[in-house]
Amino acid sequence: MTKISFCTSGNFIADNRYAWGAAAAAAGDHGEAADLFAQTLEIAPDFAAAAFALAVAREKLGLEAGGAFDLALALDPADQLGAALHLARLGLRPAPQAAPQAYVAGLFDAYAGRFDAHLSQTLAYRAPQVLAELVGEARFASILDLGCGTGLAGELFRDRCDHLSGVDLSPGMIAMARQKQVYDRLVVADLLAFLGDEPAASASLILAADVFVYIGDLGAIFAECARVLQPGGLMALTLQKGEAGFSLGADLRYAHGAQHIAELANRAVLRVEKSADVSTRRDRGHDVPGLAFVLAKSHLQG
Repeated sequence: MTKISFCTSGNFIADNRYAWGAAAAAAGDHGEAADLFAQTLEIAPDFAAAAFALAVAREKLGLEAGGAFDLALALDPADQLGAALHLARLGLRPAPQAAPQAYVAGLFDAYAGRFDAHLSQTLAYRAPQVLAELVGEARFASILDLGCGTGLAGELFRDRCDHLSGVDLSPGMIAMARQKQVYDRLVVADLLAFLGDEPAASASLILAADVFVYIGDLGAIFAECARVLQPGGLMALTLQKGEAGFSLGADLRYAHGAQHIAELANRAVLRVEKSADVSTRRDRGHDVPGLAFVLAKSHLQG
């Protein structure tokens, strides 16, 4: 479920214990791993990664893991390891409104170098293609690609616009996107902060290819997208399909209900122009149920 990677406490002996624990976990010996991670914490009690790894090992053993996840979160309030998501998954805390920014940035920084190959070869990822098909052959003056990653959507939409901007939390992803030389502007930023800095009525198309699986409450995002869109502009997005509202799944991704998205769009004064049940990726050989929408801003809005 969760890979234990190497990091440092600043204490050589603690780091050795942690490395041995990670090796034991990788070999499937979770009892040994739990013992070694507990020893690590005795030597370096402020080592958040060891607390998190202990929680993972204890859960693998069928033991109570919430205390160790709580400790990891207390030691690292920015939550680079995503302890809050695991606590919510276990039903021990309410799901946060979005995945922690430090967690998302760290996850994709580590993933950046193999992102394209893994998505295309293992996950059969096609969110950009889904959006391209839904949007059609129209041309746009200015496109914003939210959560642009390595630029897979940018590559598809480059020839359909005059100006293409991409934003992502992960510096590693932005570095990979920059190598493709398809964007006119690339920004490392939180999506909501980025949108808040964009001029009103400045974008003709906003893309969000699978980025909202890391955000539960989309109300503020939809409102900012509506503000930034030109009258007649479009917002095209893919999501993981849920039953109602939004929920955090066992995969630590958020799912959204179709009716919930329609209600959010209406609240932001956007109309649903197109919607479809789709799958944008596979997980363990099975299609992951998803949704795709094209939302439009009225020509009458300023």
